[in-house]
Amino acid sequence: MRLQYERFYRDPGTTQKMNCRVCGTICVVERDVYGPANFGMAMAKVKDLYDVFTCPHTSKEWHEKALALVIEIERSPSNRIIELMTLDLEDLLKENGMLL
Repeated sequence: MRLQYERFYRDPGTTQKMNCRVCGTICVVERDVYGPANFGMAMAKVKDLYDVFTCPHTSKEWHEKALALVIEIERSPSNRIIELMTLDLEDLLKENGMLL
């Protein structure tokens, strides 16, 4: 679930920086990691080099809640519910110093 929100895998050296899609923080990067980049590669026992970008706030309680809100906002067909969840997300990010 975290992939493409707060953790990203890219070909080595192709991306300089990435921002977390949950809180906007610049991700910490590990360059030239060798191993499987996803479940399918692990099952096939395929390894490759890649760069891993991870939000430094991953696994913090407030970030987990923010991630859940972001996912639900994207899934919701209701504009009214989206508006309310967006307000909750903004409040949560402000409380944790992510929005001014």
